[in-house]
Amino acid sequence: MHNQHTVTVHYLKKHTVVNMKDLIDSTVKWKWLTFLFSLSTFIFMFLCVSIWIIKDQEIETFSANAGTCAATELEERGETDSEKMNRIHGSILETLTREEINLVVDYLHDKMNLKHPKEAKIDQSFIHAIEVHTPKKKEVLDFWDNNGPKPKREAKVFIMHGDLSPPFIGEYIVGPLPNITYAEIINTTARTTKVPYIYRPFSSFEFMAIYRHVIARVAREAHQVLVESYNATPFNCGNQCLRFSMTPISSGYLPEGTRKSWFWFAHNVEFYTLHPLDFQFLVDMTSQDPKEWRILDVWYANQLFESLSVFLKAYTCEQINKTRIPFPTGEERTFSSLEMRENQFPENGRRPPRQFYPDGPRFEINKNTIKYLTWDFKFKMSTTNGLQLFDIKFDSERIIYELSMQEVTVLYSGFSPTNRMLYYADSAGLFGTRSRGLVPSVDCPENARFIDSYLYSANEDGHRTYENAFCVFEHNSNYPLRRHRAYGRSGAFYGGLVNTVLVVRTIMSVINYDYVFDYMFYQNGMVEIRVLLTGYLGTSFYVPQEEPYGAHVRKTVIAGLHNHLFNFKVDLDIKGTKNIFETLDIKMENKTDPWYGHHHMQNAYSRNIRQTEKEAAYKYNFSTPKYLLVSNRRKHTPQNVRRSYRIKPSGMSKLLLPENYGFSRSISWARYQVAITKQKDWEESSSSIFTMWDAKQPVVNFQSYIDDNDSIVDEDLVAWVTLGTQHLPQTENLPNTLTAGGALSLFLSPFNYFDEDPSMRSKDSVRITPKDPKRPTEGANVQRHHRYSHHCSPIPNYPDVHISKNSTTIFT
Repeated sequence: MHNQHTVTVHYLKKHTVVNMKDLIDSTVKWKWLTFLFSLSTFIFMFLCVSIWIIKDQEIETFSANAGTCAATELEERGETDSEKMNRIHGSILETLTREEINLVVDYLHDKMNLKHPKEAKIDQSFIHAIEVHTPKKKEVLDFWDNNGPKPKREAKVFIMHGDLSPPFIGEYIVGPLPNITYAEIINTTARTTKVPYIYRPFSSFEFMAIYRHVIARVAREAHQVLVESYNATPFNCGNQCLRFSMTPISSGYLPEGTRKSWFWFAHNVEFYTLHPLDFQFLVDMTSQDPKEWRILDVWYANQLFESLSVFLKAYTCEQINKTRIPFPTGEERTFSSLEMRENQFPENGRRPPRQFYPDGPRFEINKNTIKYLTWDFKFKMSTTNGLQLFDIKFDSERIIYELSMQEVTVLYSGFSPTNRMLYYADSAGLFGTRSRGLVPSVDCPENARFIDSYLYSANEDGHRTYENAFCVFEHNSNYPLRRHRAYGRSGAFYGGLVNTVLVVRTIMSVINYDYVFDYMFYQNGMVEIRVLLTGYLGTSFYVPQEEPYGAHVRKTVIAGLHNHLFNFKVDLDIKGTKNIFETLDIKMENKTDPWYGHHHMQNAYSRNIRQTEKEAAYKYNFSTPKYLLVSNRRKHTPQNVRRSYRIKPSGMSKLLLPENYGFSRSISWARYQVAITKQKDWEESSSSIFTMWDAKQPVVNFQSYIDDNDSIVDEDLVAWVTLGTQHLPQTENLPNTLTAGGALSLFLSPFNYFDEDPSMRSKDSVRITPKDPKRPTEGANVQRHHRYSHHCSPIPNYPDVHISKNSTTIFT
């Protein structure tokens, strides 16, 4: 037993030792395994954290670059000295603030018997519009360039004096702001500043009077006609209503001292201008008291009646044909709407391309100053003229003092009385108040900067902020501004620059038309003004006699032939204000060949400095092609060529109305594609808000700017440029599309202004050269000047959520 016990103990000891050894070996192994696992885990975690940090940095970079490209907000930073100076310089042109407008309104109401907009009537006195008054150019330039005194800040105010005898509209200067001491009617012989009341522009007060004293009478006395003929009325009509339109008659067609307008009805559906009806009536609106307005002629069923009572008697006695146009339903209602149609495309639902800023926007807006690459300029919004640009500089050198749109006119043709008198000058509607409600992602890119304007107009109840009045964005047009590819074994290279431009865009909605105005700034020093026309067609009721004057687009609808004309002011300052206007006249040369002795014909040109304003009034002629140049005789290139800018209209239309006939006297600027005049502060615009009515005595007679025939050699010059188109609509214009087949453009191009193309300095360019010039196909070096960035797809910055809660930006 003892031995057995000893053996057992020994066995246990032996195996315990062995097991302990195994256990120790196993523990060490696990420790190593644990260590290795921990180490690998640490390394893995380190790598994960590193990757996470790197990716996070990339995401931050993406957000700062491509991400912020969706928001376009500039990072906060201090104002530079240059920006401060620009802000101070721009302040004299800034749109009036709410506080300044209040000062003007309070001062005028204290000095005159004026009604506030919410209580005014057409036969009372009230403020029609207020805007900042642009100081004299010499004072502005002295302040900007020579540290001269700051010009006075003043307001320009149009006041309707409907309760005076005789009534008139006064154009006042009120100032100085903020401590106002005077309100004076402008004293100038260049235009009428005390305007006859019969030339008054559109106002909401006149439309209220029209509803009360004209439409109400027609609705009451002709109720049976309207219901039987059109199954609709203007009042208490539920969802079957009539809407009226107004065609003012220019005083050029009327006896002295009278004011008349044609009115016509349409079914009030989307959109009413495509649902015209054949009930037209002429109203004498000469009196400032609307109770004295008289309904004169009536046109119905292609017949003219001498009064409303005569027409109603003929209708009641069954002596005339009667029109029957049911209120639109179904397809007759939807054809004119902008609702989505069937057979939609694209079938796969893929979204359209978008543009974004990979590193954030390259332009800055500081108060009313915009800076983009080598460009900088100032802007202001005029209640009457709309968006105006000033002090346009390239490389800190002023090229254009003022660039602004002056007038839009539309001249229709037709058979019916309304159509024959349909001549619109859209400035009557106050351009500044028509510029608003731009929609991101459609009207402008989603990442554009949208600028509000703050204006005063009685038509809008006085004070008002006009949201999204215009926008600013950089646009990649995706075609080269310049490029060349040289190939083969001798001198192979490639160089190119994509065309990216800064665009300042405003869109004006005037009744049925929408006008898209783009001011575009190129990297080579060129400026382009582009006009696109969209919106709805102007139409009238179809009768066979209308055929020569329009396009028969629906059973009862004809869209009229019309002439659209736009006038722009371009105050060019080429290397200073002492400029000349010269033309390079291209003509056919027929000379003896000096080498072989036979006659040879070819093109040649000669320079022609225009001496006077009459010589500089240019009417386009294909037989006499010209380059139109504003030049500086004292500034030359190294080759002794005058430094110039070229004026190049692209999209012109001749005004066919004879001079001094009817409406044409109001728009004498339309006779010239380009007119050059000596700069005068009192010749500040080519048109006025009274142009629709004033042909008998034009408030602004542009022809007089030319007729005084001043010398224009070495003077401060202004170019007045007219773009236009004759448009005959077609069914493809229904319901709403671009008209006139594309854009109208005005190019202001450097012409020997720079020693070389300034875009050669642009980092947007690309250059490709062979690694071995002798073997150009075996690899090349690509030289870019911007860093590579990650591909990104910014989150769309659409306004849909905001609009779903508050749509005042769009619909007011």
